[in-house]
Formats: sequence, structure tokens, C-alpha cells
Amino acid sequence: MKKELVFPLIVGVVVGVLVMTFWQFNARLSNVSNAMTQLEAATNQNTKTVGDIVAFINNATGQNAAGGTETPAAAQ
Repeated sequence: MKKELVFPLIVGVVVGVLVMTFWQFNARLSNVSNAMTQLEAATNQNTKTVGDIVAFINNATGQNAAGGTETPAAAQ
């Protein structure tokens, strides 16, 4: 192999490895970002559902929404 081709070949291989490394990192970061978006959507939906259930239970048991200081009927 000619001596003048060795240095550009080594530089090309190093640059290629760096590009592939950053490309792989970007792909993984994109996948994690998509997973986080799905988790946030599921968390928001579950939070709303739990809030609705708690509101239903509070209405069914006669507790007020302010977190009331009145004693429950069972404790009287």
C-alpha cells in the first residue's frame, strides 16, 4: 500500500466510526423520546381516570371537594 494513502484512509475510518456512533446514539435517543411521549400520554389519561374515580367516591360518600373538616358519618 502506498504511504500517501495510509493517513487519509485512517482519517476516513475514524470519521466513519464517529458518524456511525452519533447516528446510533441519535436513533436510540429518538426511540426513548417516543417512549417517553407514550408514557406521558398514558400517565395523563390515568391521572384523569383516577381523579374521576376519586370525585365519584367523594360525591357518593357525601364528602365535599374542599377536603372538608367535617367528621364522616361513621365516626360520629
